Formats: sequence, structure tokens, C-alpha cells
Amino acid sequence: MIASIKKDLEIIYENNPKRLKHIYGVKETAVALAKIHLVDEDKVIIAALLHDITKLEPLSFHKREILNCYNESILKEYSPPTYHGFSAACVAKNKYLIKDDDILNAIESHTVGKPNMTLLEKIIFISDYIEPNREYASCKRVRPIAFENINRAVYEALNDSIKLYESKNHKIPTIAYEARDFYKNLGGNYGKNTSH
Repeated sequence: MIASIKKDLEIIYENNPKRLKHIYGVKETAVALAKIHLVDEDKVIIAALLHDITKLEPLSFHKREILNCYNESILKEYSPPTYHGFSAACVAKNKYLIKDDDILNAIESHTVGKPNMTLLEKIIFISDYIEPNREYASCKRVRPIAFENINRAVYEALNDSIKLYESKNHKIPTIAYEARDFYKNLGGNYGKNTSH
């Protein structure tokens, strides 16, 4: 399956090597974190490779896939730049026949996170944020934290992202605030081997 996904990605992003490089950067980062946390590497690779598979599809595609797999509340609660997490999870389920909810949830929640994520979900979320091709200041600051304390890294990434989106008056789903509060409130329970 992994070889098939890679082949599809090469075709989809033939004219967008930067996006393909990002996807492979997420995969490499996710595998490194999976080794630390003893998470199944194949599951991590599949989720990382598929997380942005629909990124460049038109809005009509995302809406159609979301309505096919979810319901219209997703379209109301989330903003269009985050729709690809849901449409990618839908493609993973229907095209690649992935039934593992942990993989599907990791793809689905990689854009804004959610409270109480599994280790796989946290790994994909933070790998998308810190992969080596990202150059922004917050990414560089959070990158070393992720390899020491993944929960704190998730909080820092969420907090920085929310502040950025607020400053630009972008729509932020409630779940992003709930996720930030959840990881902030872990406080002294931050630990690199905690599962939640």
C-alpha cells in the first residue's frame, strides 16, 4: 500500500515538487518521533503520506468529499484551508480502503488538532508543523521541543497558530481552542511517553 500511495503522490504533485517535499518531510519527522514513542511505523508512514493528498484539489472537491463522509457541520465549523484534512481522510477510507480509525483520525485532525489526541494523531499533527522544510520562526522554536516533550510541542504549535490566525482575522474552529486548553492544562503532566 505504501508503494502505491507514493506512486500516486508522484503523479498528483508532479508539477508541485515543493508540496511533495513537504509530505516527505512530514513522513521523515513522523518516523523519527514514532521511534521515540514506539508507535507502529507503517501506520505513521501511511498517515503522513496521505495527510495532504487532496491539498490542491478545488473547493468543490473538498465539499463533495466532506458531505460524502461527514456532514455539513464540518463545512460550517471549519474554514476552507482546513477542509483537506477531512477530504484526505475520506480518500484514505474510500480509495485506499483504510479502516484503521487511528490513521483516519490522524489525517483528519492534522490541521488544527483536537483535545486528547492519540500518540499517532499528535505525531502527524506536530510533524506537519515542524518538518525540516518549514522555515517560520515558530516552527524552528517548536522543533526541538517536539523531540523532548510532544505534549508541550502540541500546545506551543496550537497557541502560536491560533495567535497568528487571530491576528489575520481568520475563522478558527472551536475545537482548536479546546485542544489548546487541553494541552495547556496538562501542565506538570507533560511527558514524552504519555499516550494522551
